[in-house]
Amino acid sequence: MAYFKIISFAGMAPSVSPRLLANDVGQIAKDVLLESSRLVPITDHSAETSNLGGGGSTLSTSDRTTIYKYEYDSTYKWLEWTEDVDVVPGPVAGNTQDRLYWTGEGGDSGFPRMSIDTAIINTSGSGKYPRTSYRLGIPAPTSSETPSSIITASSVQGNAITFDGSSASIVIVADETITVTADQYTALANGDAVIYGKGSGGTVITGLTDNTTYYVIRGTSPKIKLATTFANAIAGSAINLTGVGAGSAHILTPLDDGSQTKYSTSYVYTFVSAYGEEGPPSLASAVFDKVDGQTVQVTLPATSLSGTGRTNHNITHKRLYRSNTGSNTTAFQYVAEMTLGTTTYNDSLDNDELAEVIPSTYWIGPPNEDTSIYPEGPMLGLTAMPNGIFAGFRGKRLYFSEAYMPHAWPVSYRITLEEEIVAVGMAGNGLIVTTKGTPYLVSGTDPRAMQVLRIEAAQACLNKASLVDMGDMVMYAGADGLVAAAGTDVQVITYGIINPQQWRTDYYPTALKGFRWEGKYVGLYTSGGNYGGFIFDPRGGKNTLALLTQTSSTDAAGGFTDPDDNELYIIIDSAIKKFQGGTTYQTFTWKSKEFVPPKPTSMGFLKVDAEAWPVTVKVYGDGTLYYHATISTSGSAYAVTGSTPSFSATDIPEPIVRLPATVARTFEIQIEAAKVVNEVCIAESIDELRGV
Repeated sequence: MAYFKIISFAGMAPSVSPRLLANDVGQIAKDVLLESSRLVPITDHSAETSNLGGGGSTLSTSDRTTIYKYEYDSTYKWLEWTEDVDVVPGPVAGNTQDRLYWTGEGGDSGFPRMSIDTAIINTSGSGKYPRTSYRLGIPAPTSSETPSSIITASSVQGNAITFDGSSASIVIVADETITVTADQYTALANGDAVIYGKGSGGTVITGLTDNTTYYVIRGTSPKIKLATTFANAIAGSAINLTGVGAGSAHILTPLDDGSQTKYSTSYVYTFVSAYGEEGPPSLASAVFDKVDGQTVQVTLPATSLSGTGRTNHNITHKRLYRSNTGSNTTAFQYVAEMTLGTTTYNDSLDNDELAEVIPSTYWIGPPNEDTSIYPEGPMLGLTAMPNGIFAGFRGKRLYFSEAYMPHAWPVSYRITLEEEIVAVGMAGNGLIVTTKGTPYLVSGTDPRAMQVLRIEAAQACLNKASLVDMGDMVMYAGADGLVAAAGTDVQVITYGIINPQQWRTDYYPTALKGFRWEGKYVGLYTSGGNYGGFIFDPRGGKNTLALLTQTSSTDAAGGFTDPDDNELYIIIDSAIKKFQGGTTYQTFTWKSKEFVPPKPTSMGFLKVDAEAWPVTVKVYGDGTLYYHATISTSGSAYAVTGSTPSFSATDIPEPIVRLPATVARTFEIQIEAAKVVNEVCIAESIDELRGV
């Protein structure tokens, strides 16, 4: 006598011949959960109808592909985008603003962005979240915004030089000189700053301005000329004097008494955002000589934050730095911070009063939409690494931020790979970089010294949306199957379950979108008129693979996994739904292996053990359906209704049904139900069935 009893149920392995499957492994396992070794239907999805922008119960439009659950003010809000966007919370220590950073918005015309809680939610605004965001990275002032400087006062003035400004023999217009005494000439040096005054009752020498700083050019003793800047003085470019003045008490007041050590210096300044983010410096002002005790008026040109790559900032301040030369090096040191609209600043600090060295010399922003600088387009794939480092990519190039400085992306931190990058994701402490060829492992705690290892595994990533950070590994769609990468270990983990041809034909890897759900990989795809999905549990053993039904081509638009509870939220049409968040069981399908009795046999009876009813059973003999019926209950009584062969509801004392007389070499059992099924058994006789 022959019987087959299935007391535990496992997932699918379509690459294995149906008759060679293990007894509990199915040919089909669809919309079913198998962790308990029973057939447990998946549930429906529950809709998220609150905490969306615009005050509605759905997304603002039906074309959204990215969502993000943003914790805000003891609750949360749903952020939404049309583009494929990668979102990372800020790593900044002591951050009370819940900063958020993202790439992908705006596509090739967009740029990496950041925002804070009050701007993201912007309660005075309307529409979708995020409502307000800013460009990630702070630009340097342009070349037209270079500062300039002039010494305007001094506490270490030299002896005043008084001369007759009305005398044509003193003020020699023809050669633009002023004659002083030999001792006064000797006390002056090229580039010395002096303040010119017309004296009481006098009028200015034509070409000069009263109470203005000029710089000395020493001519043939005892004659000097005056220049408007230190650089002009050194270059010998004098002011054109076109007429004498009036009065005999014109004054040149040296701003250096000669007792101080002169040093050459210049200025730069930076832009600073409302959040303390500082950008790279301006070009340096012209170098000039200075001594301690002098006051320098620094002119900061009016700021114009316009043009490609320079808009949409929240810049509110400038920081001014002055160069200072030590025993071994010269560095720009902090002078002061001022509001963005400030155009002049009087610097009276001595060298030993200067503060920290400028930290942001190389802190440029990440690649943006300025194709003259970044022809491949803005950075994508924003990812958080250990030690507060952010990573991103575009083309063949990887980008890294300063540690805990998400706005700063120095050029020297960039790494170029051999193949075009498709997606990146963290696996443990290493960054897995998938390409159109070979994957790479990037590791390190210092962005200046990242280690890159090319992994010898020909497993290209077929699309960015398929890559999922699973914690200790990343999983993505490869050409031969679903790939798992952790460290230098790269494996096709669907090997032995799905063969490469089945993978490419039935699972649409180029259209696959991957998500993490309770430690499992959920893959959803839409390709033309084909849509569906699967759950793959890398820890599942025999329960690894089960299919998912999609009812619409928009079921796979996008999703988000909440890191707090590992729950998955997916976009269906214009709604956000919690994956299997409902309480209503959906109908599953599970089909057994081909059971092969020792000889051709007629199986006479089938028994089902379920938690509730109805349950539909199908029995195949030699691949042909010969029994199709539904077992249901009414109170404590059972009934069975047949489709193949067709028969009306028939009462039965227990969930055991008689099968049509059919002799076959192989048998398969298929179960369809929205109820939990514990076991199923098929046997030649009812006594045999009851005995097992």
